[in-house]
Amino acid sequence: MTARFSPCLIAFAAFAASLPAPEAAYAAPGGTATVTGTASAQVITPIRIVATAPLRFGVMAQPTAAGTVTVSTAGAVSTTGGMAGNTAIAQGSSGPQAGRFRVSGEPGRQFFVTLPLAATVTRSGSSMTITLFTVGALTGSPVGTLDIAVGGTLAVGASQPVGTYNGTYQITASYN
Repeated sequence: MTARFSPCLIAFAAFAASLPAPEAAYAAPGGTATVTGTASAQVITPIRIVATAPLRFGVMAQPTAAGTVTVSTAGAVSTTGGMAGNTAIAQGSSGPQAGRFRVSGEPGRQFFVTLPLAATVTRSGSSMTITLFTVGALTGSPVGTLDIAVGGTLAVGASQPVGTYNGTYQITASYN
């Protein structure tokens, strides 16, 4: 008598024979079997961000109409509205500059930066809002440290009260 096998059964047998044999432990009926599993973990350098220079909009004259002052990530200044052309005041060390931050962490690991939607600078009883935060190109070394620049737009009100305005904003760096 000849045995006949269906083509599907032959294909299954060929497939099963090509699979690697799993590490398994077998026990006699009623016995016990033990196998060793594997586990792993990786600890990486925590991500860190520090401010290295403040975002400064510079010294400006009190406007008669509302306007904006924008500082780019390269430190360039542009103005609109009542602030148009209001950059002729001698700036010295209080001049406009982009904010600068240093991000460090695990070499080669990607990260992203989150900027706020808005922030406020104040002086006794008065405030101005910073919006349109931007982050510039990353510069630095491949060994886990990169520098970034942050710009923004300051809304200055008509007849904005005279004084020095200060405030803070949060920037977050997170691993992807």
